[in-house]
Amino acid sequence: MSNNLLRAARRAAHAAAALGRIHLLGKRVPLFVSWNVTFRCNLRCRYCGACDMHQEDLDTAGMLRGLDELWALGARWITFGGGEPLLRADMGEIMTHARKLGFEPFLSTNGWLVPHRMDVVRLAGHVNLSLDGPRAVHDEARGSGAFDHTLEAARVCRDTGVPVSFLCTLSGVNLQSVAEVVALAESMDVPVMFQPATVWLDSSAQPNPIAPEREAYRNTITRLIELKRAGRPVANSAAGLRHLAHWPENTPVWCGAGKIMAVVEPDGRLLACHQCEFARTVAEGRGGPDASITEQFARTPALPGCAQCWCGPVVELAMLFSMRPGAVFGALRRLAE
Repeated sequence: MSNNLLRAARRAAHAAAALGRIHLLGKRVPLFVSWNVTFRCNLRCRYCGACDMHQEDLDTAGMLRGLDELWALGARWITFGGGEPLLRADMGEIMTHARKLGFEPFLSTNGWLVPHRMDVVRLAGHVNLSLDGPRAVHDEARGSGAFDHTLEAARVCRDTGVPVSFLCTLSGVNLQSVAEVVALAESMDVPVMFQPATVWLDSSAQPNPIAPEREAYRNTITRLIELKRAGRPVANSAAGLRHLAHWPENTPVWCGAGKIMAVVEPDGRLLACHQCEFARTVAEGRGGPDASITEQFARTPALPGCAQCWCGPVVELAMLFSMRPGAVFGALRRLAE
């Protein structure tokens, strides 16, 4: 059996065991964790407010201790993001520890520092890079030079055998560029997932100056569904895209926040969901992040669902747990990567 198949079998076994605990025993298991290890960033993207979030990063010991606790709680998939995670000097130590525990950690990055931090990148089970359009469009949203660094990062990952994907955030500057994004991803043999920019700055409560216009956005989603059906490398399922088409209107969807997923912020505070305001209210009611990850998760209720879920990967989890065939097939394919 190939290493890929062995890895896929191991992942499937972990997932099946956790799902049994969730569905048969009624247990909550943070199977999927997103850890924003810092809000510091070397870019100033127009639709992101992470740089305005002032939190002190956990030290290395706190990070490693948190990983131990998450593994013991049943976490098996972890994505390190930010901000820009590669700004942390200890990111290699963090990734090494995650792998020793049994994680195949994912890394979400803008790509700028990837060629300079290959000691870290080689430890990733998958790297996700932001790609918002061709050069002029991408750089308008993210800053001059960002496009070239994203493509260089994708090539370096691909050439060193690290699986890589793109994430495109749909905003007021790139709705007319999705076909070019898909074509670029296809030329590099890299899948691309799409999601809308929120009406507020990500990680902040400030209005987003480049939130997309509703009807133009929905026309773009229709175009993406057509590209998906044509076999182009759109990573969203058709069901997931149909859900995203309702943005920004309240649209119920299966919610895994606090049930199968959790978010950890730079200071160690655990949330059921990063974008749900109710989740932040619950976390603030628990007090500061001084409690352990284990204690925080025990005190964090499963959310009832806010009907404002527009994060592409989270929506795909919702489609998967709703047993939508396209999402199930996509998940099985990703397990085998």
